[in-house]
Amino acid sequence: MEAIYEKLKAVREASGLRQGQIAEFLGVTQTYISKIESGERTLTVDQLEKLAGLYGCSLAAFEEETPVTPMTLAFRAQDVGQADLEAIAEIGRIAANSRFMAELLGETDD
Repeated sequence: MEAIYEKLKAVREASGLRQGQIAEFLGVTQTYISKIESGERTLTVDQLEKLAGLYGCSLAAFEEETPVTPMTLAFRAQDVGQADLEAIAEIGRIAANSRFMAELLGETDD
């Protein structure tokens, strides 16, 4: 099973975001993010929830055996700032909640 820190790094890279951008989003240093991604440090639940929103997935997705697939958005990740990440996270939370509600109602994309 893939460790949470490995998933965090993989989903960040799949999103095209830099450690520095994630650090700014969470209000920590880039060194701290580096240590999280190497398994030397851990995130708080609040920080993990913020990242789940940013990536448009549930908090539980980081614990499941399947890979975390970030929400697909068309943007130039290098040009994304703090305010942009906050807006993306809000959209991500809405998308994750919508998927959850569809699952509860038995709706599928098929």
